[in-house]
Amino acid sequence: MVEKRHSTIIIVPHARGRVHKVSLSPRTLKTLVVVGVGLLILSVISLAASGSFVRQRALFHALQKENKQLKKSNQQLTETIAQVQARLDQFEQRTKTLAIAAGVADLLANPLADVRAGSGSGGPVNQLGKDAEGLMQRQETLDRHLARVEQRLSEQALVLSHTPTVAPVIGVITDGFGPRLDPITRRPAYHEALDVSVAVGTEVRAPAAGIVVAADREPGYGRVLKVDHGYGYVTIYGHLERFLVKVGDRVSREQAIGRVGMTGRTTGPHLHYEVWKDGEKQNPLHYILDAY
Repeated sequence: MVEKRHSTIIIVPHARGRVHKVSLSPRTLKTLVVVGVGLLILSVISLAASGSFVRQRALFHALQKENKQLKKSNQQLTETIAQVQARLDQFEQRTKTLAIAAGVADLLANPLADVRAGSGSGGPVNQLGKDAEGLMQRQETLDRHLARVEQRLSEQALVLSHTPTVAPVIGVITDGFGPRLDPITRRPAYHEALDVSVAVGTEVRAPAAGIVVAADREPGYGRVLKVDHGYGYVTIYGHLERFLVKVGDRVSREQAIGRVGMTGRTTGPHLHYEVWKDGEKQNPLHYILDAY
């Protein structure tokens, strides 16, 4: 009969005491080794799992914090977009008002509602993206409209600056535009000008910007000055005593261009004032906004 081998573990205490001996059979020893290795493996797995959980937990908290920040930013962005949309609505309305005043009301026929209709579908991210894109498109369209209105207003301002609108002299109107008795022949005649009686030497002022195209003497009119204002407007000043400008000079509105006299065919000192538009004589009173 073969004697079974046993392993003995001797426990010796540090202090005086009894020595303990534990005898283990090979099977028991193997069992303990297997159990120990298993516990070691489980401990390693447990530590690894614990570390992974901690990392995942930290990542979760970080993502949760970032999500709150994104929600806050998203809310601020939404509020900002709403504010920009409100401002754009105001600017668009003011632009349309200016467009009507400038005579380019056809801008109203090109509403920006189509651009606005493009936003509003999709989720929150798509919503914000489309809103931002729509705002950019509206801004670009508004810029084009404003540029057109500005151009038209500039053109109108230029035309207005060259349109006779002020009285060249302030005095007593002795003859208007239309039928009259000729003051010299006493026969019916048609007067195509405005005669304003003032003292000799009174300054004659240009009713609008223009260029002097004639400064000479003419039969009946005496010293005559002609100013071409562009855009079809020409003004003529007769019976002048002297010229204060010469041919080729550019004049501005209300600039002194001559002095009233009695030259030519006249019964007294006065200014003979004519307004031409596209080659036809006009009633000068229709082009005087500051007097009479």
